[in-house]
Amino acid sequence: MRLRSVVCASAALAAFTVPADSLRAAPPLAQRVVAAAVLPSRAQWISHEIVSGESLGEIADRYAVAVGSILRWNQLDPRRPQFWVGEQLKVLTQLPDRVRTKYKYIVRPDDTWESVAERFHVEMEALQRFWNPNEAQLQPGHQLVVWVEPEVTPEPLPEPSFGIESIKPGAVSIGYPDSGRLSNGAQIPINPNLYTLRNLDHAYGSTHAIGVLQQSIATFRLRTGFDREVILWDMSTKTGGHFGPHRSHRSGRDIDIALPLKPGYIPGMMNGVVDWEATWHLIRTFVETGEVRYVFLSRARQAALYQAAKGCGATPEELDRFVQYPRTTKVGIVRHSPGHEGHLHVRFTCGADEESCYEVGGMTP
Repeated sequence: MRLRSVVCASAALAAFTVPADSLRAAPPLAQRVVAAAVLPSRAQWISHEIVSGESLGEIADRYAVAVGSILRWNQLDPRRPQFWVGEQLKVLTQLPDRVRTKYKYIVRPDDTWESVAERFHVEMEALQRFWNPNEAQLQPGHQLVVWVEPEVTPEPLPEPSFGIESIKPGAVSIGYPDSGRLSNGAQIPINPNLYTLRNLDHAYGSTHAIGVLQQSIATFRLRTGFDREVILWDMSTKTGGHFGPHRSHRSGRDIDIALPLKPGYIPGMMNGVVDWEATWHLIRTFVETGEVRYVFLSRARQAALYQAAKGCGATPEELDRFVQYPRTTKVGIVRHSPGHEGHLHVRFTCGADEESCYEVGGMTP
């Protein structure tokens, strides 16, 4: 198994104070059009996000307007216009469909700069030099920024099969996580392509929870190319109930998962070797299912997770929703719980067929 690290590219906004034509990128994809001296009444205002490497002349060509008009609409000094990568420019145009979409692409094992550029119909120089300058070479799992033209719809990528294993039906969670039990418990199927089970006697849960668990890890691996171990610790015993040293884990919908490590490290080694970018992707994949109520992680470890999420492009709204840090109140999905330094504690919701399963209560792992 090859050793890789999941890394998220992030670019700070860079200020430019340059002559109007001096910022150059790859030649524009659209044919150059003659700038209209007078726009018809049906022209619309749009917002154009400035992309690294493009010039005001290229922006004017894209929307069939004059450079002088862009300067006037945005109150830029025509002798020394100042603007930023990421800034929104106002443009009055007949061609609103020329607005590009910022796409975040996860690198696949067989990708090259040429193949990614061809897939999205963009110039390789723009893709590599301007949009992803920190990527010296492509690494599976890394995240690239691609500015996609409106008429381009990439064909879906083939999705590798991770061999989702069948799960015993009819296993249901009863009661609360810290005072319930497990009826007809199902064992997490052995599936080394997805995860490693630490203890089969502690690997029982509800059919619903195990299904979400298995699918989420498969999706995480597919998105990121993460190919190192995902180690599953304790879930529940076969019949649930009290399961020391845990306060919860009683009804088959709580599971402990070891924090993903960087390449070259083995389980049990934590200091400075956690792959926090991979951890963020894993948590995000779980939460996006809509079937995870909480993820418990100590506050000290949340700080590193928070910074990794920002580096991966998480918005302020996503950070508020996902992570309790830096707040101290009980908010967010990822919440503080002492003793959770080396692993995540994921709590799944009740399944649709679990009539005696209760969400409220059981806040303490």
